[in-house]
Amino acid sequence: MSTFLAFGEIMLRLSPPGRELLLQTPKLDVWVAGAEANVAGALARLGHDVAFASVVPDNDLGRAALTYLRGAGVATAGIQLRGDRMGLYFVTSGAGLRATEVIYDRAGSSFAEMPSDAWDWDTLLHGVDRLHLSGITPALGPVPAASAIAAAQAAAARG
Repeated sequence: MSTFLAFGEIMLRLSPPGRELLLQTPKLDVWVAGAEANVAGALARLGHDVAFASVVPDNDLGRAALTYLRGAGVATAGIQLRGDRMGLYFVTSGAGLRATEVIYDRAGSSFAEMPSDAWDWDTLLHGVDRLHLSGITPALGPVPAASAIAAAQAAAARG
């Protein structure tokens, strides 16, 4: 089995229960999510060794995300607690002819604001066979793009 490192933003997904509209109910279901977090959790459940490199705020939301990932079997030592804001997205599930709708709220998140030189790729990639990145990270802006490029270059240099 391979040892993976996932790199990207950990977010919270908020959705109304069932097929209700976003503001049709006063309740929202909450999940820890994001492309890389979803892949990391799935790989861990399949028996792979998986670590995650990211940053979440040092508050109850960030700590809840760490707890969730640890519970899924993902190593979280590479996740830093910094900044003030967790990235969010809202999903209204489709019903009948109504398509699923997604609204992102991630500008200014702890991950998006993390300086690209704040990642210790030598430590994070030690013992890693495969790096998982998605196309979302570089699309978040110049700072996350620089971090994703640095991660890919560091991984390539290690084979």
